[in-house]
Amino acid sequence: MSFILNDHQQLSLFDSLTFLSERKQKMLESSWAHQFSQEIFVNINEMLFAPLYSSSTNSRPNAPINVIVGA
Repeated sequence: MSFILNDHQQLSLFDSLTFLSERKQKMLESSWAHQFSQEIFVNINEMLFAPLYSSSTNSRPNAPINVIVGA
């Protein structure tokens, strides 16, 4: 697998959060998941894991490291 940095900061146009009701959005913002996302997930340094992957661009891209570590 080749290493590709995950650009996780931007939401997609079809992100499921935009379709939540205002009540459910507030519930999500007050949950542990929101804190985890804001404090831990975004601070996982993926570059620390880059040497574990192939430098060849012909190989399959990696799964996002912050998703794997944060799971």
